[in-house]
Amino acid sequence: MITINMDGQIFPVPEAIAEKDELLKAALAPFVPWIANATIDRKEKDGAMVVSVIKRADWKGYTLSKDKGNGSAVVDALIASPDGMNPAVALWMQMQGQLDTQDPGTLLALEPTITAAIEEGDKEIASVHQALTRLIECAPVPASRVPRGF
Repeated sequence: MITINMDGQIFPVPEAIAEKDELLKAALAPFVPWIANATIDRKEKDGAMVVSVIKRADWKGYTLSKDKGNGSAVVDALIASPDGMNPAVALWMQMQGQLDTQDPGTLLALEPTITAAIEEGDKEIASVHQALTRLIECAPVPASRVPRGF
């Protein structure tokens, strides 16, 4: 029997299992959810083999494999997305202080422009809500690397 040291717990495991990482991980998998990423270290101590199983933090996020791109498809999509603000807000900022709200003729003349800006703004809001819903529904996936800047 070989001694296993994991999170301060010590227990024996048959030599045939403890000799190979794959067998040891398979034996511990039902009891240790993080075993797939664990570091296994074997050392001789007082004439007996001691195997230390050390929890290793996993990567966060998701990147594409090398054959599908450079691994930053999300960042590339964000960079490629158009700049700008909601059209209704942009029109409001443009008209702020420049509009005589006391003149009904001015307001009636701008009605098609205002309506178009509101419709485009509503479409943009719906698009943002759809993206947010998709993000909330996404399951987390470990990344293969740390993003630049972290």
